[in-house]
Amino acid sequence: MNYKRILLILTLFISVFLSVGKLWAESASNQIDENTMNQLKRVFIGAEFIERYNKVLPESKGNAVIQEIYQVFIQGKENGYIFKILSPGYRGDIVVLVAFSSLNNQIIGIQILEQNETPSLGDLITQPSFLVQFLKKSINDKFELGDDIEAISGATVSSTAVAKACQEAAGFLLTSQAETDNN
Repeated sequence: MNYKRILLILTLFISVFLSVGKLWAESASNQIDENTMNQLKRVFIGAEFIERYNKVLPESKGNAVIQEIYQVFIQGKENGYIFKILSPGYRGDIVVLVAFSSLNNQIIGIQILEQNETPSLGDLITQPSFLVQFLKKSINDKFELGDDIEAISGATVSSTAVAKACQEAAGFLLTSQAETDNN
């Protein structure tokens, strides 16, 4: 009889311990570190609350790959998305943050987080003079060099990498909206 009680108490203790551990791990995985939060708030000015998008990330349709998606809230309402995208450049991967507003489906912020492109050539993708042309682009835009995006002379691969990152994020939003409209 005593043995059964001890076994029952031990089983309950282990169950509670595992449940609390799982909840803590899930909570920790949803936390956004301070450095990342600062980066996110720089591309989505006015964001009051940002959380990780907890659905399955889409398969890439091209070379650019969505690494993370964040939902942005202002005054308690979902206001947009920020995408962290890995896109192959000339000398390695380029990591791009691109923010879309849900109000008008346009890019409202973009930043290059990481790049190893050729100095004074491909690394010009980090310059505001290049990035500004992506602002106010719609999810319906093509993000094609020579069409609606002007490449940096001599840095076509680097310029294309940024355009492909935006294209990938826009494609995700278009697909999400189509799925929502069909439901």
